[in-house]
Amino acid sequence: MANYIKIPLAINPARSFNVGALNGTATGGGTVADGGGGASAAQPILGGSGSGATATVTKGGSAAIGDATITISNIGEGYKAGDEVTIAAYALGGATTWTAIINYTILAKDLVTSSGSSTNEYKMIPIDNVMGVQLASATSALIETNQWDAGAGAVLKWTVTMDDVPATTAEHLAGDLATAINKASQAENSQPTVEFLYDAECLSAVLS
Repeated sequence: MANYIKIPLAINPARSFNVGALNGTATGGGTVADGGGGASAAQPILGGSGSGATATVTKGGSAAIGDATITISNIGEGYKAGDEVTIAAYALGGATTWTAIINYTILAKDLVTSSGSSTNEYKMIPIDNVMGVQLASATSALIETNQWDAGAGAVLKWTVTMDDVPATTAEHLAGDLATAINKASQAENSQPTVEFLYDAECLSAVLS
């Protein structure tokens, strides 16, 4: 058995929205009207686990809130699939308006992709062909291998993507990965788990 590092994958982590239209159907007892100006001004998304997200609302084919399109304009951070959030009634006119609170339950596909699940708790990365860790940012790092991808004309690298606030610096994130790689290289069949500073959560680790 080769040596590996085990990267724990977050299961339904707190994370940001994707920019674009929400995938589910909103509910609410009011009606929606288009004042001729198209989408509303960006409104705060209230409740749930996170903060900072805003969205615009555009009237759909009927006046029902469920037909309206809700489009994320500011992704915020800290939201989880299953969170119940609201957008307050909005009646300034000149664009889409609605007469009652909009209710919405966040779907996993509304949020930044996370590959962790109850049946996929770790990403196992073989370290026998790892050459080093490249600094990228506080939310991503690159584990460079000595394998060549002829099709892409580039060295294969693992891209490790973290949640919004994983570590204080890119150096911390790269250091956490390098520490585990060093441990794995020091013992036969070693498989140490990466310990991220401040319990940072990993969204994915992809080889490309």
